[in-house]
Amino acid sequence: MASPSTCERLELILDHASARQPLLGALLAVSIPFDEGVCEMALGTITAIETVNSLVEARGPMASHIAADTDQISHAAQDNRRVIVKVEAVFRGQPGAWRRWSSTLSNSPATGTRVQVLDQSISDDLMSDCVDAGYIGTLRGTGGVHVPLTLPDFSGQRGARHFSVLGATGSGKTAVSDYLLATMMRHPKLAILVLDPQSQFQNEYGLPISLQGVASALGRTVHVARISQSLRLQKDAPMFMRLLHDAGFFRLLAFGGSAEDNIAAARTTFVDAVTRTRDLETACGTGDWTEAPSDQLLRYLLQTLWDILPTGTIYAGRDQQERVAATIYRPTEDSRGEPIAQTLLDRLPAGALDPAGTTKFDQLLEVFSALHQLWLPFNAAGLAEIAAGTDPEQLGPQYRRRAVWGLLSEALRPAEDRPAPLVIMDLSADLSADSKAAEILDSQDVKARIMRQLVAATKRVGQAEFAAGRSLNALWVVDEAWAWAGPVDARTQSESIVQLSNEFAAAARDVRKFGIGMLFITQSATSLRDDIWRQLTVVLVGYGLHDQADLKKLSNRVSESHVALYRTAPPPEATGRYTWMCIGGGVTGLSFGSNPIFLEVYTDAADWLARNQSWITGLRRTYLHCLPDGDTGGPLTEIPPRPVPADEVVAAHSRRMDVINGPVAGNVMSAFTAATTSTAATPAPVATPRGRWATTDTDDMPPY
Repeated sequence: MASPSTCERLELILDHASARQPLLGALLAVSIPFDEGVCEMALGTITAIETVNSLVEARGPMASHIAADTDQISHAAQDNRRVIVKVEAVFRGQPGAWRRWSSTLSNSPATGTRVQVLDQSISDDLMSDCVDAGYIGTLRGTGGVHVPLTLPDFSGQRGARHFSVLGATGSGKTAVSDYLLATMMRHPKLAILVLDPQSQFQNEYGLPISLQGVASALGRTVHVARISQSLRLQKDAPMFMRLLHDAGFFRLLAFGGSAEDNIAAARTTFVDAVTRTRDLETACGTGDWTEAPSDQLLRYLLQTLWDILPTGTIYAGRDQQERVAATIYRPTEDSRGEPIAQTLLDRLPAGALDPAGTTKFDQLLEVFSALHQLWLPFNAAGLAEIAAGTDPEQLGPQYRRRAVWGLLSEALRPAEDRPAPLVIMDLSADLSADSKAAEILDSQDVKARIMRQLVAATKRVGQAEFAAGRSLNALWVVDEAWAWAGPVDARTQSESIVQLSNEFAAAARDVRKFGIGMLFITQSATSLRDDIWRQLTVVLVGYGLHDQADLKKLSNRVSESHVALYRTAPPPEATGRYTWMCIGGGVTGLSFGSNPIFLEVYTDAADWLARNQSWITGLRRTYLHCLPDGDTGGPLTEIPPRPVPADEVVAAHSRRMDVINGPVAGNVMSAFTAATTSTAATPAPVATPRGRWATTDTDDMPPY
């Protein structure tokens, strides 16, 4: 130990052996004795090393002689290494009985006090109270000291934490997120809900370990709900009409380019129409718009719009009224009320509801059904089966959509004898199908509105539980957060993106006390809006944040010396090492307060499995009754793969693909309608438990 040293900053001089070691970024341990047998163990990070030699200073008396004869350097230069150490954590007690004490020493250490690089035995001694801890990597610069991840779940009085994983492309942010989430599964009642806009977590491309496989091996139910196939949205008529607006449906009805107010009035008309259950039942055979065939619902809404246009509630001008009306029915009178001559009438295009208007109607139906299907009880494969003549009552769960609220309910309120599920909400469209539906469902606006509904529904559940004196224990994971939770600009961003960003910001302020945390995965600090950034408790920063705006944000959380040390990390593609600066108290237990710790994340999944085997084996023993068929428990010998559907599910999928690609291929909704509707103008209601189709899923949440 050299001078001057303080309670939070130490200066060292390296001995000759240590001077030949790569120490920048290493974590050191120094023991300071006090009276009455009290001892403090301080951990500090080497943030800077410099060579000091007064003989060869540029202004020193020997400088000119050495410059003239470089051979003298080896004889005259007596180098010292001046080392700057930032104290990160202080423990008090004695070996085997340490307790966390402070982020600074109680007194500065004496000159000459010896220090040592933290090794595994010291780390294990300091962390001896961490039972079944999790691990995601080793300390930077320590030769492989494994550090326990000590983040708790959200069931305690402290509530939840918000996280962010930041890193440029190639920094390993997907991998570190994967390891972090897998390790957080050591908390069996922590529900993990992933918003997956690009299928990263659904297909697990680029993930070092199968998150789904690990969850299943821990007894967790894994739900992968794909919006294009298996997720049924919570009933929300205004949202449906807003999505139609975003998809250009009203433009197809000849609403003008600057007719936002008129379109809003038309949307209100449609919302009112779908709430008139008696009219809806007469037109569609069910009073529930989420169970009505798409073509019948569309005909009902178009007729409603045509009926109301003359009242002036949507367009005040007659010319505009007639322009929209002409897309529904071909006009028979001119603007003066005179009949249009048949020769001229034959030249006018048919409206969507005219007998000859199939082309126009199908054009509208293509957009309408692509979005309406998100609320239907059956997915496209199920509708194809029904269109081929299968009784809807006989269709299994692989053909049905599952209600959002039913899925959230299971995740947020797991059974006492089961761990919480892993839920992946895959918001990507099936782009392998070249269709209008795929194009619409892949839009940012559709994804944003769906995410907003999911987050808002979870927040309402948290509020209800909090009011009842309980809390949730759930973590929302938001991938590609730059697109959804970034700074807003109404001039360049759509309304849906702005609203979602505002929803995330409001949730970040409110939901921690409900037991709901959020993890934002993104590329930079500046890609998150400031009011979300300020709510983050834990930030993991990988390589690549070199922009001055990003560095300024980081320097507001950690010291300049830590930022400088972060910048010395080499690019992963050059070294194969992925260095992460972990900011936030409680991340590892070896750093307190705002002081960060620097980890090199595992690059071999076998290392992660070996270090986490203790808690994995314990949970597998506890939830043996929840493990997949054929899994008899015991230690895992390798990372389990992503669960594969059972043979009968694979066969069923093959059969339904044959149906989709067979004779009824094309417009599945039209094929379904042809097979299930009456030839009469007004179809008779079908007596089923919930209207047109019998469903086993429920959606008890109030509309959003």
